[in-house]
Amino acid sequence: RLSGGMRQRVMIAMALACKPKLLIADEPTTALDVTIQAEILELIKLLQDEEGMSVAFITHDMGVVAEIADRTVVMLNGNAVEQASTAEVFASPREPYTRALLAAVPRLGSMKGRPVPQRFAIVDPVTGAAEVVPDTGSTAAVTERPVLEVAHLVTRFDIRAGVLSRVSARVHAVEDISFSLHAGETLALVGESGCGKSTTGRSILRLVEPDSGTVLFEGQDVRALDRAGLRRARQRMQMIFQDPFASLNPRKTVGGAIAEPMIVHGLLSRADARDRVSELLRKVGLPPDMASRFPHEFSGGQRQRLCIARALALAPKLLVADEAVSALDVSIKAQVINLMMDLQADMGLAYLFISHDIAVVERVSHRVAVMYLGEIVEIGPRAAIMENPQHPYTKRLMAAVPVPEAGRRRLRRGLSTTEIPSPVHEANYVPAPRLYREIGPGHVVQAFDA
Repeated sequence: RLSGGMRQRVMIAMALACKPKLLIADEPTTALDVTIQAEILELIKLLQDEEGMSVAFITHDMGVVAEIADRTVVMLNGNAVEQASTAEVFASPREPYTRALLAAVPRLGSMKGRPVPQRFAIVDPVTGAAEVVPDTGSTAAVTERPVLEVAHLVTRFDIRAGVLSRVSARVHAVEDISFSLHAGETLALVGESGCGKSTTGRSILRLVEPDSGTVLFEGQDVRALDRAGLRRARQRMQMIFQDPFASLNPRKTVGGAIAEPMIVHGLLSRADARDRVSELLRKVGLPPDMASRFPHEFSGGQRQRLCIARALALAPKLLVADEAVSALDVSIKAQVINLMMDLQADMGLAYLFISHDIAVVERVSHRVAVMYLGEIVEIGPRAAIMENPQHPYTKRLMAAVPVPEAGRRRLRRGLSTTEIPSPVHEANYVPAPRLYREIGPGHVVQAFDA
């Protein structure tokens, strides 16, 4: 009943409950949006001051390193290649690998003046060199009919109580949202954990049944399809889930998991599917001989790459990427996103890119939609949203993005005393109609009290 980010926050609360002297934090904020991440980082820092707690903070987010760490250890292939104060590591890194890592970190504001998505620099793990790859970002085919049209989508979950299990309340997970997505376009969906981003993606594919609204995929009403029609449509709609371990069958080899959709849909023979599996593994940066292994033999980042390979197996037209790169380190993240951009340019793929990483979103998206409590409060071209945010919540998201520069720490901002509103309402609750205004071409903002 909790989103991925909510589950992570529960684990953090459990770890901090007994006020430990040593806290080993292994990617504790990976699944969190930037606003909650900022509050958690400041909370950890406050506990350090009050309790004298030591923290071993394991992360691939260099912005988080700059915000929280006093000293930094950079590891490569199991070895510590550089150790120094955080200020020294960021100001004058000695090792080529450290310099390459810092060069590959996406920085908010780096896309100013760039009309299309920009590929990432690739870090060579052997030499540590960062190769700047050419920009091949595609321009969305906006003149064509949208691949996906969502209108007034509503998804709610019943909360039952009492002996008769009557509906006592409802979670308004997705509330009257509308948007379109064209071939070759990336629409990023951003917002706090629990805001309804993942439920939106699942509702589009009917992994969760919407309560009302229209979802048109290639002109077909997805909500009206029967079982056979939905199965055919899902061949062209795929999803990369947030939790890679839960997405893979622990009893099936990863090669079998990747080949399964091709065999189930009758696209390839088993022999041809094996060749296709080898090709897909190479594309996501894994050697083909790993196909015989099981999911538990891989790291979290490797498992996420396997899930991406599986999603690409059917060459879909629409790919819903639910935090698809959040578990990856900066170098592998760059490789996977570059791969997704290459596939988009070659095949005209449409991406619904669900993420809490605003800096990555700025780099890969054509348009951005900001969600808050199940509603889209601002949507528009990437440059308009990033350079001229209008809604207070959008501005709050931008302000909370960690800066990968040790000299620009923004902790001690004071924890937010405003309780996060709940999307749970009484069973008979009817939301008030929302008003919207257009700021510029395609840039629409929900009306708010100044």
